[in-house]
Amino acid sequence: MKTLNKIKKLTTVTFLTCFILIVASCSLDVVTPDPDKLPAVPLDRAGWEVIDYSSQEDQGGEGDTGRCADILDGNADTFWHTCWAGCTPTPPHYIVVDMQQEFEVNGFFLLQRQSLSRNIETCEIQVSNDNVNWESLGDFTLEKVKDQQDLALPETKSFRYFKFMVKTVFDGSDNAALAELSPYF
Repeated sequence: MKTLNKIKKLTTVTFLTCFILIVASCSLDVVTPDPDKLPAVPLDRAGWEVIDYSSQEDQGGEGDTGRCADILDGNADTFWHTCWAGCTPTPPHYIVVDMQQEFEVNGFFLLQRQSLSRNIETCEIQVSNDNVNWESLGDFTLEKVKDQQDLALPETKSFRYFKFMVKTVFDGSDNAALAELSPYF
């Protein structure tokens, strides 16, 4: 029995010694991840709402899609489209989204309409905390691709509202379309 107790004590001491050596040999940069190297995480868009827009196709021209809110639904097969059935909107087009609370944002993920029709070439994003005073985050040039695009901000911004403004589309028409837009942290 004494031998068994000695073995238990020796095993415990050995384990604790190894544990201390392992912990002591770790530097903080190994234990603490570098925030600049972590992947971007899209914000949960549940409860967000479109509170203003310049145009949307809600006359049935796009079937069950075409509305501004479709950029928030997480479905790449639905999309916002400017009105074209019985109307002719002209750029710039815009959509204003209320996120219901202030968030810190590092950028936006954007997904073009998957048919690549009426895809956006240049856009501007503005942000606000009161839906009155707006700050431009800049103009962005997009690609005509089906893949998700990353509109990274030069610095973290905190805001409640964002306004997505379309300036030009690839085909040069007055109409525009967008599948998804998602701020991330």
